[in-house]
Amino acid sequence: MNVPPPPPTLPSAEDLLAARTRVFLEDAGWDGAATVTSIPADFSSRRFARLERPHGAGPRTAILMQAGPLDQTPAFVALAAILRGLGLSAPEVYAAWPDEGLVLMEDLGGATFGGQLSAGAPPEAIYRRAARTLAHLHTRFEGTATTTLTLPRFDTAALVAKAEQFLDFYVPYVRGTPVRVEERDAFRAAWTEVLAPLEAATPTLMLRDFMPDNLMDLPERASPRDVGLIDFQDAGLGPAAYDLASLTEAVRRDHGAAYVDVVETTYREVRPGEDREALRTARTLLAAKRHTRVLGLLARCANEPARRSKAAFLPRVEAHTRGLLRDPALRPVAAWCQTAGVLRG
Repeated sequence: MNVPPPPPTLPSAEDLLAARTRVFLEDAGWDGAATVTSIPADFSSRRFARLERPHGAGPRTAILMQAGPLDQTPAFVALAAILRGLGLSAPEVYAAWPDEGLVLMEDLGGATFGGQLSAGAPPEAIYRRAARTLAHLHTRFEGTATTTLTLPRFDTAALVAKAEQFLDFYVPYVRGTPVRVEERDAFRAAWTEVLAPLEAATPTLMLRDFMPDNLMDLPERASPRDVGLIDFQDAGLGPAAYDLASLTEAVRRDHGAAYVDVVETTYREVRPGEDREALRTARTLLAAKRHTRVLGLLARCANEPARRSKAAFLPRVEAHTRGLLRDPALRPVAAWCQTAGVLRG
C-alpha cells in the first residue's frame, strides 16, 4: 500500500523572523561574525540586541530592533531623523525595513539616567540635564514641519481615551466589579472638564515616554546632545507639559516627584516665556492622567503570569496619584474616584 508522505512542516513565526533578520543584517553589511547580546525591553513587546563585530567598515557595535506590526516602526525611523535634525541625540538609523519591524541603529551605550538614579547617583544634575534637553526640543520644534510623518494629535478626547485603561483594568482589579456605563460616562466627563483648558496652548512634539529609563547618558557630547533619546515611536502633537510629567513620573522610583520644582525651573530657564503657574498646573493634570493610565497597565500585568512582577509598582503609583488628586484643579476626577470607591484618601 502506498502511504502518502507526511505534509511538510511549516516554519514557525520565530523561524521566519530569524531568517528574515539574517537577510536584513547581511544586506546591511553585518556578517555572521557579530556577537549578539540580548537587551531587556521592560514593558515593550519589541526585542533588542546589541551586535558587536571585530572588523568591517563603519561602527563596531549596533543595536538591532525587532518589532511587531503594531509597534510603529515606520514612525520610529522617521522620528529619529526629525530629532537628529533638531540637534538632539536620537540613534542614527544605519538600515531599516520598517514594514517588517527591523531596524539596525546606533548604539548609544548602556548608561541610562534611570539606572544611574537607581544606583544612587545625585538626582538633581540628572533632572536638570533632562529638562534642558526637553526645553531645547520644544523650542526648536515650534518652527519645524514634520513633512516626513503625520503625527497623531493628542487633544482632550485622545488623552481621555488613553486614561480609560484605568476603567478597563484597574477599577475591576481593586473593586472586584466591572465599571458601569454611567460610571464610564462620568469618568470621561470629569477628565474632559479638567483637560479641555490645555487645548488653548500651541501643541508641540510629545515624545510621551520621556522618562529616566529612556534617557541615555552621553557625557562626551555637548548639551543638549548629552542626553540620548530612545523609545519615541509613539510620539504625537500635544501639550508641552506632558513630557515634563513623563520626566517626573514615579512608577519605578520616587525621585521624580521630589524634583518637580527643579525640572520646571530648569525648563523655564531655557524657555523663560513659559508662565510658571500655568506650566505647574498643566504638569500636575497630565501627571495624574498618565498615572491613571499606568495604573490600568499595571493592573493588567497583575493578571498576566509573564508580567505579574510589574504589579509590584502599583502601591507607589497609587500613593503618588492620591497625592496629585488633592490638587484643586483635579477636583472633578477626585470626586469621581470617591464615588467609585477607588484611590480614596
